[in-house]
Amino acid sequence: MIEKIWSGESPLWRLLLPLSWLYGLVSGAIRLCYKLKLKRAWRAPVPVVVVGNLTA
Repeated sequence: MIEKIWSGESPLWRLLLPLSWLYGLVSGAIRLCYKLKLKRAWRAPVPVVVVGNLTA
């Protein structure tokens, strides 16, 4: 199914395309806010260790 949507063979891509534009617009606006220093990154008061990709 993903391959059909990706290649444009599915009518679902017409629904998803405007949503992808909206996502790109919002994420670009957020990145711009960080770049212009209108928004600051949160810093943890203590060191943080992140462990990802664990499965049980």
